[in-house]
Amino acid sequence: MREYDVLIIGGGPAGLSTALHLIQLDYSWSERMIVLEKENHSRPKLCAGGVTRIGLETLRDLGIQLPLPIPGVNIEEARMRYRKSEIIYRRKPAFVVYNRSEFDAFLCEVSRKHGVVLNEGEAAQEITLTERGMEVITTKGDYLAQVVIGADGSKGISRRYLSKLGSQSYAARLLEIVSAEEIENDPDSRKSADFDFTWIKNDLQGYTWRFPSLVNGEPHRNLGVYDSRLAARREKANLSQIMDQGAIDEFAPQVQVQGHPLISFNPARQISGTRFLAVGDVAGVDALYGEGIGPSLAYGNLAAGEINSAFVSRDFTFQDYKKHLLKSRLGRYLFLRWLLAWVNYRLGRYTIYMHLIWFAGKILNAFWRENEWFFPALGLQVDDNGKQLRKAQDKHQEF
Repeated sequence: MREYDVLIIGGGPAGLSTALHLIQLDYSWSERMIVLEKENHSRPKLCAGGVTRIGLETLRDLGIQLPLPIPGVNIEEARMRYRKSEIIYRRKPAFVVYNRSEFDAFLCEVSRKHGVVLNEGEAAQEITLTERGMEVITTKGDYLAQVVIGADGSKGISRRYLSKLGSQSYAARLLEIVSAEEIENDPDSRKSADFDFTWIKNDLQGYTWRFPSLVNGEPHRNLGVYDSRLAARREKANLSQIMDQGAIDEFAPQVQVQGHPLISFNPARQISGTRFLAVGDVAGVDALYGEGIGPSLAYGNLAAGEINSAFVSRDFTFQDYKKHLLKSRLGRYLFLRWLLAWVNYRLGRYTIYMHLIWFAGKILNAFWRENEWFFPALGLQVDDNGKQLRKAQDKHQEF
C-alpha cells in the first residue's frame, strides 16, 4: 500500500489547482501528494469552456502567464436577452472560451513541470476512513493518505462519499452542441456571446447560450441549455425541445447533442468530513450561470490553505472549511450567485418580474465603467478607475 500525506482524486481544474497551490506554499508537497485521474489527457470533456475573471486571476496568481499558449476566444461582448429586451455587457474580455480538453491538458503539463505527481488512467473505486487515515482503492492499487481531496466532478466517487456523510446535493442539467463553422467575414462576430433567458417562461430555470469557440485551433460554435433545477419540485423543462427551438437546425445533422449534470453551490450543503475536502464541482459551483472552471480553479487556493493548516495543527476534522469558504472571496462570489439564482429562477416565470429585472439590469450596465481589466494590448493591467498598474509578471512571480 502506497502512502501519501495528500491524495487528490481528479486531475481537472479543481484538483490540479489544489496541487499547484500546495506546491506554491511549500515545494516539499511535490513529494508528499499524488493526483489520480481516471482518464488520459487530453481526454474528451463536456464543458462550454468559458473561463471568467475569477479563474483567470487564479491562473495569474499561480504565475501562469496570460493569455494562455493554447487556442482561445476572447469574448468582448455578452448579450443577455429576455424576449425582445437585451442587455449588452462589454469587457475586454468578458470571459475567455477554451476547449476544455485542451485547457485541462495544458494544466496537466504545467502541473507536471512544477513537480506534481499525476497518475493518469487510474480511477478511484472506494474511499474508507480508518484509524490510520484514508484508504483509497483504485484500478491500479491501494493507497493510504492522511487527507483526500475530492475533485472528480458530479458523477465521481467523491460525491458518493459525501452522500454517505449525509450531504445532499441537487444536480443542474446541461445539454450542449459543438459544431464546426465557416470563418465569418466580420471578425467582431467571433467576440460575442449570447445568453437567452426567454425560456424561463417554459419552466427552464436557466438560459440557452451560443458563443464561438476553437477546437484544435479551428473555429466552432457552442450552443447549449442550462437548467439549474434549484426549485426541485417544479416541473422539469423539456431541454431537448428547447434545444430544437433554439436554432439547433442550423447545425450539421450529424452533430450529437450531449448532456451532463453539474452540482451547484448551496450554503447549507456539507462539503467536508474528517480527512476529506471537496473542491470544484464536488463542492458546488456557480448556480446562476453554471460556471464551473473559474470557481473550480479558485477552490484550489482555499483548499491548499486548509490542508497546510491541518498538517501544522494536526487537526484533520476540517469542521471550519465551509465557514472559511463563505468568508472568502470565492464564497461570497458563490453565495451571491446562488442567492440570485434562487430568487430569479423561482420568480422568473412571472413576466412582469423579468421585465423589472431587465430594466434594473440596463440601468446598472449603463453606469458600469468599461475598462481593459486584464491583459490589454500592452500587457499591462488597469484598475477599476483606469489607472495603469505594473505588469502582472512583475507582481506575480512564477513559483
